[in-house]
Amino acid sequence: MFVIYINDLPLNIQGAKLILHANDRNVLVVDRNEEALPTKLSLVMKQLENWFLKNDLFINITKAAAMSFHLCRSKPPFKPRILLRNTEVKYMPEVKFLGMRSTENLSWHAHICCLCHSLRKTFFVIKSVKKTTLNSHVLWNIYFACFHSQLRYGIIF
Repeated sequence: MFVIYINDLPLNIQGAKLILHANDRNVLVVDRNEEALPTKLSLVMKQLENWFLKNDLFINITKAAAMSFHLCRSKPPFKPRILLRNTEVKYMPEVKFLGMRSTENLSWHAHICCLCHSLRKTFFVIKSVKKTTLNSHVLWNIYFACFHSQLRYGIIF
């Protein structure tokens, strides 16, 4: 029901691309001109605030985070001030997006580290279960359900 309730949100926000997944909303604001970006961000945030207010929804500001994507290492990334309900949204160097770790410099390092940690735990479980009297068919099912699925998740990216 919530997905149906917020279905018109992207239609009411100009100047940004919205990505909606379950109860998670992501707003992507892009501009080649760094001077125009703060104004664009401010307009988008006001549109979001107004839509949420009109629809009696609450934005949890403690869960809100901003990220400034950049590939240039010679200068610090441009991070204009973002206000949501008169509270500044903090910039994070890394966020989790649909189960994948994204970093501001678009590196895979953080995601691979988290994936390796998770796969090590899963490997330990499979190794422990292997010592029991389970047949190989059951072990293969456990492998594909627990290990292989994690390994392949998001591979298209």
